[in-house]
Amino acid sequence: MDTLARLPIPGVLRRHSPVAMFFAGVLFDFLTMQRIDAWTDLTIQALYLIAIALLLVLQHRQAMGMWGPAWITARWWSYNLEVLHFLYGGLLSASVVLYVRSSTAARSTTFLILLVGVMVLNELPRVRKAGYGLRLGLYGFCVLSFLNYFVPIVLGRMGTWVFMLALALAAALLWHLTMWLTQGDGDHRAGRLKLFAPAAGVLALIGTLYVLRLIPPVPLSVQFQGIYHDIRREGGNYTLMYTRPDWMVWRRDSRPFARRDGDRVHFFTRIFAPAGFSHQVIVRWEVFDATTQAWMTTDRIALSITGGRAEGFRGVAVKSNFMAGLWRVTAETEDGRAIATLSFDVTDDTSQRERSWRVLSS
Repeated sequence: MDTLARLPIPGVLRRHSPVAMFFAGVLFDFLTMQRIDAWTDLTIQALYLIAIALLLVLQHRQAMGMWGPAWITARWWSYNLEVLHFLYGGLLSASVVLYVRSSTAARSTTFLILLVGVMVLNELPRVRKAGYGLRLGLYGFCVLSFLNYFVPIVLGRMGTWVFMLALALAAALLWHLTMWLTQGDGDHRAGRLKLFAPAAGVLALIGTLYVLRLIPPVPLSVQFQGIYHDIRREGGNYTLMYTRPDWMVWRRDSRPFARRDGDRVHFFTRIFAPAGFSHQVIVRWEVFDATTQAWMTTDRIALSITGGRAEGFRGVAVKSNFMAGLWRVTAETEDGRAIATLSFDVTDDTSQRERSWRVLSS
């Protein structure tokens, strides 16, 4: 009798168990994921990648008739597909969690949609039954998504050359994996190139998205941001002063900004960066030009941030000369990748009554 037939699992559960295990991995990651530089999480993700590589090699060798599980492990090996989907679920959900945290800018939506799309495609029966070239492409996506934030965390900095290093490491790992997958094949090099081609295409796609600034700027993330009338620093605390309409009970900053003579606009942000990390964040101020129907940059203010603080690095950018209208302020990396964007209206306040300030501490 076939090994699978002896397993005590009803047929319907057996058919849907890969999907269940995939979403179990997703749920596990959402419940346990800590900060992006938590070495426990990074170690788990690295072990997932190693385990997936081992499973891919063993699955391929079994399909080629070059390997088979020993009788004592045959029953457990029959669950290899469920385990593979659990590991993919954990890796992809980790990427979704960390990349979503890293940016609230619309430009990053493309990559986030791609991440979610890969999670869905991984569950399609046609994809699961596809050859090892496509499986290696999916693996390449997971490897580069991981290295894109792991390498900056290790080096303590980010930038184009750091991304290129992560891309080169991913390509080298995938090319080495094809060697293990093609051992015993007649045309060894041709087989490696055929397996590597889909993975190379995935790496090229992610590289293109990076050039177009469509990938969230991991490992940085904005934890809080707002527009204020005044900000005072007292010791290690910041006092944020703002006004808002009474009915906007959810607002904790001066949006819309009611301007009077002498007012200055204060942009406050808390940006999380890993321990030992340093980077220069650019705060870009833009005003919407109704004539040209385009955003016009008025100022670019640099903030040098250092990592390690759990509540995030606190920074302030102040603008004195501004007019009524629609404004936008964007915190972005040195290479122009947006971490977060905040839009707000500036209106002229002509009243003479004394303003009632609301106060927020950070």
